[in-house]
Amino acid sequence: MTVPEIRKTAVIGTGVMGADIAFGFAMAGYDVTGVDVESAQLDIAAKKISVNCQQLIDEGIFSEKQIGEINSRISLSLDWDEAVGNADYVTEAVAELMTLKKAVFKKCDEICRKDVVIASNTSSMSVTEFASEMKYPQRAISTHWIIPAHLSPIVEVVCGEETSTATKKLVFDLLTKIGKKPVSCKDSPGFIHNYVQFAMVKAALDLVERKIARPEDIDAVIRNGFGLRLSSVGPIQFVDMCGLDTILNIQKYMYGITNDPVYQPSRSIEKRVDNGDLGVKTGQGFYDYSENASEAFGEQTNRGIIKMRKALKQI
Repeated sequence: MTVPEIRKTAVIGTGVMGADIAFGFAMAGYDVTGVDVESAQLDIAAKKISVNCQQLIDEGIFSEKQIGEINSRISLSLDWDEAVGNADYVTEAVAELMTLKKAVFKKCDEICRKDVVIASNTSSMSVTEFASEMKYPQRAISTHWIIPAHLSPIVEVVCGEETSTATKKLVFDLLTKIGKKPVSCKDSPGFIHNYVQFAMVKAALDLVERKIARPEDIDAVIRNGFGLRLSSVGPIQFVDMCGLDTILNIQKYMYGITNDPVYQPSRSIEKRVDNGDLGVKTGQGFYDYSENASEAFGEQTNRGIIKMRKALKQI
């Protein structure tokens, strides 16, 4: 199977994520069938898709004519054999239960053509385990779309032990074609997104439970503090920007007075500081910065934050 050969797609499970994933494929020009086991769930999915459509019209992203064309590419069905058996690419978005996902992968393996990729939208579970009962495990892969799936560009791509190089390439090419930004991650619990996100959630809840701050104040800090900056600078670039020696000094001080593992000095930072690689200010940290790149990095960061503040003000 190649990307140009993909015409029909199927999304199994039309709940929290499935309806938006189906909508994302339709936005990109693909015929897509959302499959579920209850007609009531398909009704809910249809309403959600309708809301998505109206939002995009209201915000001027698509015209009513364009939305009509997108809608014409979406079907909702209870017939797994028909929808999945005739699909050129399949994504499952069923509940996060290992037994259920293994059963879905096994059934898809039986009814799909052997060259059809079967992807999972799991946010944390092992694709290697999903594929353990498949006859063709080389076509199994995880593609974790981020809520809201039709709007968020990032998709985490996770290969299992048996996933073929050809499968990974096809998935990267397809996701890029439909306007997503695929990133690669090892088959490890939580992947990138949830591993980082749950660490932040745990820290925020710790502050609430220790009565250090109110929930609304914590959320305000995150939204208007580093949350504002994160669209331009990720956490690894952030420590480069601050100076790795500065970050290391903070870690040592905070760990010394709290003994909290979250502040334990990072080996990767200690190694770079020992080598004199302190981030943007020395031209080398986790990233490589030339003198001009250092100046451009700071300007780009500021401009990104300015754009975000302007956008938030308009909202």
